[in-house]
Amino acid sequence: MLKNLLIGIQEEMIKKDKVENFLNTLLNLTGIVGIVYVFMIVSSCDDNTYIAGYNKDFEEINQQIFEVDSLLMRIEMELDSLYESN
Repeated sequence: MLKNLLIGIQEEMIKKDKVENFLNTLLNLTGIVGIVYVFMIVSSCDDNTYIAGYNKDFEEINQQIFEVDSLLMRIEMELDSLYESN
C-alpha cells in the first residue's frame, strides 16, 4: 500500500514536471517572439527601403513610380492612336 502511494506521488510529480517544463518552454518562446516583434517594429521605423540591394528612400521610390506610370500612359496613348488610325 505504501509502495503504491509512493508510486502515485512519483507519477504525479512527473506529470507536474512535464507541465512545468511545457510552461517554461512556452514562456521562453513567448519571450523570443516578443523580442523579435520589438526588433521588427524598431527596424520598420526606418525611412530607407532596400530594392535590389540599393538603398532607396520613399521620395526616390515615388519619383520612379511616377516616371514608370507616365511612361506607361504615354505608351498606351500611342497605341490607342495607332489603333484608331487603322
